[in-house]
Amino acid sequence: MAEPRHRYRPVWASGLAATLAVAAAVIWLEAEDRAVGPLPWVIPELIATDRVGPQIAFLAWPGCLLGAVGVGAVGWLAGRGHVRAARLRAAFAALLASGALLATYAQWLVRENPIKPWLVAEEAFRWGLMFIGPSTGLLTAAAVAAALGGGAGRLPYRGRTVLVAAATTGGLFAVTIEVLRRAQPEHQEPWSNTYWVALITGVPLVALLTGVLVHITAARALRPVEAIRRELADITGQSLDRRVPVPPTDDVIARLAETTNDTLDRLEQSSSRQHQFVADAAHELRSPLAALRAQLETALRHPDSVTEWPEVVAGAAADVVRLQALTDDLLLLASHRATAPAGEPVDLAALAEDLVREHEHLPDATGLLLTCGTPAAPTLVHGNPTRLERLLRNLLANACRHAETRVEVTVEGDGSWTVLTVTDDGPGIPPADRSRVFDRFTRLDASRTRTSGGAGLGLPIARDIATHHGGTLTIEDSPQGARLVARFPARCPEA
Repeated sequence: MAEPRHRYRPVWASGLAATLAVAAAVIWLEAEDRAVGPLPWVIPELIATDRVGPQIAFLAWPGCLLGAVGVGAVGWLAGRGHVRAARLRAAFAALLASGALLATYAQWLVRENPIKPWLVAEEAFRWGLMFIGPSTGLLTAAAVAAALGGGAGRLPYRGRTVLVAAATTGGLFAVTIEVLRRAQPEHQEPWSNTYWVALITGVPLVALLTGVLVHITAARALRPVEAIRRELADITGQSLDRRVPVPPTDDVIARLAETTNDTLDRLEQSSSRQHQFVADAAHELRSPLAALRAQLETALRHPDSVTEWPEVVAGAAADVVRLQALTDDLLLLASHRATAPAGEPVDLAALAEDLVREHEHLPDATGLLLTCGTPAAPTLVHGNPTRLERLLRNLLANACRHAETRVEVTVEGDGSWTVLTVTDDGPGIPPADRSRVFDRFTRLDASRTRTSGGAGLGLPIARDIATHHGGTLTIEDSPQGARLVARFPARCPEA
């Protein structure tokens, strides 16, 4: 990117070069006309004398091309500091704009010279210095400014729109003037003058005015986008409650603003849930840590009063185990939300049978009857076996914790869905609390303490795992106890 003071150097350099090219051409033409000698006083000789015909023919070709190439070279050299694409655009715009203008003016000289050979050089000199040169410079500079844009590799939307609109309007106007000229009788002097005025002055002016109007209109149309950008630039993690302005128009910009605000709503909700989760996690960790610290500090400060050190160490180890379990749950919540589970066929019925047999020998299942009902054929689901195992472990642990005599696990498939059901005969979950138990760190009653009831993360983790596998986890009615039902999209066995 060019320095700010050199940012628009190609613009004024190209405009100045185009002005000087016209000035050099008309000065040279006037000098050659005077070199021929003084104008004779006899009218017939004036009409018959071609004083600067060869010079005008040279200006028509290849003079216009040489002048345009020179202006384009100046635009390229003046663009040093800009990216290569911007320099090429500036040089091409300078060459094209100045070439079109120089060619138009040269054609005016070619057609005027046979009519007024004794005045054409003087008129070209006068009008070239007074009007043609400055207008050529200004129009060339305007084209280069639109093509240069901000000096970036790709031309901005506003610059592209201005260039296309100006070129299209000017070209169509020029074609219209030429068609009207060809429809008129030859050598009709009044129309000939009007034609050249419209072609030399009208076409560039129409193109310039079109470009200016499109530039202003585009700037006003993009003003809401700039307002959205400024508002988004000011939004931080501490100001997610702010929203971008929605313009009162039913267009793509208004829909962009609405979509942006919807995204900010979701970000704010996610941030709120994250802050609440961090606060709850800190609260859950603080209590066992404080109890562990108090237990150890008391034993260290009063070692004589401690008679059974193994009991102290066992209690501390139990607290450490609970802390480790809580930490593992927190890490699992963070990891499975950050990454998508790897998919592979998992036989949910076989997994349920293995885990039920394993839980029969765990302390939580002492005195309970655990049964598992599965179909003979495999019930395949597409998912991560480790996470699906964690889901079933959490459901079994929750059921064993609250069951009185039995826990029943069933797996069924109906072709489209695979249904996993875990039922216990405990006190059950009231309908009013069936959605709340899936909130993190939720315990429904006093019996579910931090020591015996877990941290309140088992069911939330299970539901998250089910959701990430395209399924659901709900609590349904049961004659006695709680009935948790997990549904997963079925995977048909491969032939």
